[in-house]
Amino acid sequence: MSFDNPRALLALFLLVPAAFLAVLHYRKRRAILGFLDAGGGGLASKLRSRYRLSAIAFLFFLACVIIALAQPRGGTRLVSETRRGVDVVFAIDLSRSMDVRDIVSGGPSRLGRAAELAAELVGNPATAAFRFGAAIGKGRGVLALPLTEDTEAIRGFMSSLSPAAVTGTGTNLESLVDAACTAFQDAFPSRRRIILLSDGESLTGSLGDALERAIAAGITLTAVGLGSEEGGAVPLEDGPPVISVRRSNTLKDAAARTGGIYIDGNRSNAAGLLADHLTSLSGTTLRGFRRETRPLGYIFVIAALVFMGISKMAEKGRRNRG
Repeated sequence: MSFDNPRALLALFLLVPAAFLAVLHYRKRRAILGFLDAGGGGLASKLRSRYRLSAIAFLFFLACVIIALAQPRGGTRLVSETRRGVDVVFAIDLSRSMDVRDIVSGGPSRLGRAAELAAELVGNPATAAFRFGAAIGKGRGVLALPLTEDTEAIRGFMSSLSPAAVTGTGTNLESLVDAACTAFQDAFPSRRRIILLSDGESLTGSLGDALERAIAAGITLTAVGLGSEEGGAVPLEDGPPVISVRRSNTLKDAAARTGGIYIDGNRSNAAGLLADHLTSLSGTTLRGFRRETRPLGYIFVIAALVFMGISKMAEKGRRNRG
């Protein structure tokens, strides 16, 4: 169970003084109950039981009211929804080869260019209705940012990107795409888009297997190739220099396999092309379902009313007999 307003639960501490006052109230009436016991007939025993029931029921009433104010949630349910726009997850390659600066002389690294493109796309007015998320990876992919409409969160994330964001070595595009796929939790498969920002080099894993799983889930991949065909030296601390080149064919084949497109990330209008492609997919309104956590506050409201009724009935019976 989770709570939308967990701070309200602090009020549960009120149960301690309430219980203490109930005990004091009960003790004050001991003398009267003792006098009734002397008369026989079991009346004192019945009054004692009713008083206890009334006090306990009132404490439960107070607890249920406090929990209801905390807005509890639990379990999930499918809710029908009509939406426009596209859900987009950036799958960003953070391998060492993305540190190569071979786009333009004196320009950003491949990773820097990827961050620029993502930030431009998120800031484009045409994509204002979209939700964005991000997955990052080297040897293993990680969903770093779930789908959100908070564009500032996306931009802040992109500005802080660095290869040190995840540990590991090598490049595993299969794991990266799989991690991006986990961001899609609701039932709008025709709106699911992954934008793979990479140079296409993959040392481990099977990108083809990940693409098959994406296709089965109704996810389309758009690939953005970063780097140059001539390549550049990977910055290494030691060892012989390693030349990394952009694997455009790998990325083109991956995009075509899922029904997506390939875009050369070196183009000055690459972000605009991405925006045009994505907005062309959002021209129609789709109906579907999304999962949401069930609100449980009404259960505690009903329980509070029941306990209040029990408390009042027991109190009324005690007064009538008293």
